[in-house]
Formats: sequence, structure tokens, C-alpha cells
Amino acid sequence: MRNRIFIAYILFVISFGPYAAAQHENCDHGDAPSVSDQMGVSNFIHVDKMSMDTINLKTERAEAKNIDNLVTAIGKIENIPERVSVVSTRIAGRVSELYISPDSAVKEGDPICKIESFLPGTPPPSIVITAPNGGIVEELNVYKGSPVEQNTQIARIVDTSTLYAAANVFENNLGRLKPGLSARINLEAFKGKTFLGKLVKFGSKISPDSNTLPVYFLLENPKREVKSGMRGIFHISTDTGSAPVAVKKSAIIGDEIRKFVFVERNHEGGIFEKRQVIAGKSDDVNTEILHGLKSGEIVATVGVYQLQFMPAASELEIGASRQINAGAAESDLPPHDHTQHGETEPKDEHDASTHIDHIHSQYEHLASTAENQPPETGNGKVISGEISLIDKLMESGYFYYLLLSILAGSILLNVIFAAAFARKNREEK
Repeated sequence: MRNRIFIAYILFVISFGPYAAAQHENCDHGDAPSVSDQMGVSNFIHVDKMSMDTINLKTERAEAKNIDNLVTAIGKIENIPERVSVVSTRIAGRVSELYISPDSAVKEGDPICKIESFLPGTPPPSIVITAPNGGIVEELNVYKGSPVEQNTQIARIVDTSTLYAAANVFENNLGRLKPGLSARINLEAFKGKTFLGKLVKFGSKISPDSNTLPVYFLLENPKREVKSGMRGIFHISTDTGSAPVAVKKSAIIGDEIRKFVFVERNHEGGIFEKRQVIAGKSDDVNTEILHGLKSGEIVATVGVYQLQFMPAASELEIGASRQINAGAAESDLPPHDHTQHGETEPKDEHDASTHIDHIHSQYEHLASTAENQPPETGNGKVISGEISLIDKLMESGYFYYLLLSILAGSILLNVIFAAAFARKNREEK
């Protein structure tokens, strides 16, 4: 009986193991890297000119940059009390003329309204009220014909050329702040735009509800585009350190464990290498690169997410990018625009034809030597070559599913033995 069960178990493992491996090979792996990914083929991508324009691809050189130590807070824009003026009247009467409207701009001395007194006379005595200072009419409380009493508030005028940006800073960060520090302010109303503020004063009382203190930054607003009440995030720089190699934060993709950048390997050919890097300290703009990137290398900073879905580069294109990077001097490389990925045109037709012939000769040479010398990936592995049977089995997951098969078979065997033992006990009774 036991021999039959053992033989059935062995047959089960042998038959189920290859089936499980086949299922593993045909299943959808989602984000898991394929065999070609592990070998580095998919680390190189090709981006044509049309795709560059579509994703608005931009690049910059990795270089030494300053990385700020930050205190981050949220806050809003407020008017400066000293720049707010209230317009009122000293006589009772009615508004016979009104020269302003809400949100209109006025200069110092401009007429606001004309007040006709209730005192008798033909015509009744009147007075013209003027603006005490220039600014924006933020509030208007009367209309033409409105009756007014003495000291009635007619309008409020605010000079918004300079504003307060009030950040709510948590108590445990207050010791790191002092007057004169700068802050980069990102307002919700202006995506992708940064405003600069200078710390000028602290609030007088910590809020018991949020345990924060208002900290006031002076914000210059010459275009009057920033409005009171706008909200945003404050990145307050407490001190600055230097990073030997750094890139914009937008250049980095990945998760907390693995981070990548796309390195430009061939400007003319549009070849980029997806390279893993180790990131160091960051601020709101730049990130330090500790390993994986050299100063002077060019990385993508805009359109990085879309680059993940670009087609893989061919072996010939990869080889061309390596030969160009290895053999060309810096002066021979195409001019690089730090703000936009574009192409430069030759000075004349003769230079253009010479440049094209040079590129054609490079590719013909690579095509003739590609068979004898397969290109290497960035991590030193050969792209094309033999893979041992053990490596193939490891990569396919055969041994993983074989282990699961053994475990399942063991459980099944225990169940069969338990059932046989119970049956034997019943027969003996």
C-alpha cells in the first residue's frame, strides 16, 4: 500500500513540475523584468525626433549643485496692514458721482466719489473724496445715490506690489529659522512657477490647535498676479550644502528601493540608457547622485515617464552610441541645449553632406564588425550569447515551482496516509 502511494507521489511531482514551469513562462508578469531585461537589452531605448517633440523631451547635464536643507510648511498670501487704506467721508450726504469700481486700479490722488451734502443750498455743497494712496480697490461699499453718514467706510484700497507670504511652521522647526532666510513658494494657482520670499518677522502666538506659528516672508509682486488668500507650499532654506553630482528631481523615476535616470548616449541617434543610480540628499529642486552617474553626463529631465514606453534600441544602434561616446572628443560632440533637446544644423551644404557621409561610414563599419564582436551592456554582460540550461531553468522559475510541487505533494501524501490509517483503525474495530 505504502509503495503504491510513494510511486503515485513521484509521478505527481514529475508531471506537475514542468506544467507549473510552463504556466509560469506563459503568464503575465506585470512589472517583473523579463530575461532580456535582466540581460540589459531593454536598458537602451530609441527616441525619434517626432516622439521627442510630442513628449517635450528636455535634458540637462549632471553637475555639481547646491542642495538646501529645508523646512517645509503650508501657508497663504496676506495683505501687509501698512499698505491697506480705508476711504471715508467727514460729512453726511449722498453719493452724487462714483468714479471707481471694485477691483479697479487707482493712483494716489485719483477721485473716488463726489459727496453731496444734506445742507441747504443751490446747488447743495459737495466734496470730492480722493485716494490716499495707489493700489487696487479691494472693497467698495457704496453706489451712486447711496446715502452716507459721517465716517462711513466708502472703499478699501490695498497696495499689492508687496505682500506677506505667511507660512505656518511647526514648533519643533522654529529653532532652525532666523530673519533673512529665503523660501521658495509654490502656489496652487501657478503650477510649475516658483516665487521667492524673504523672512522678515515671526508671529506672536502659537496656535493651540495646530501647534504652528505664522512666519512672515516678504514677497515682491510687481505684476500684481499674486492675490491675497492664495495658498501654497513653502520650502524654507535653513542652510546649503554642495553635491558633487546632482540632477533635477524630475529626472529620477522608480521607487524607494530602486531609482533610475535616462542617460543620453547618442544625441543624433536619440539613444538613451535607462541606468540605475543611488540617490542622496534632496531639496525641492535637485537630488544628489551618489553612484551611477558621472558629472557631465546628460540626463532627461522632462518627458522621463514617457521614455519608459519607448521601443528598445537595436544592437547596431547601441554599438554606435558606444563608439561615438568612446571615440569622439568633447569638441566633436553635437552642441547641447541645456533647456531643450534639439538638433543643430550644419553651417552649409558641404558640411551637411560631409556630416551625413561620416555617419553612414560609422554604421557600415559597425555592421561589418557586429558579428565578430557582440556589444556589451552597461553592466558588462553580453547581449547575444549562449545561456546555460541551469540559467534558463532558474530564470523560468522551474525550481521555484518544483519546490511548490514537492510541498503540495507532501501535503497530499500526509492526507492519504491519514485516511489509510483511519480506515485501518475502523477495520480492526
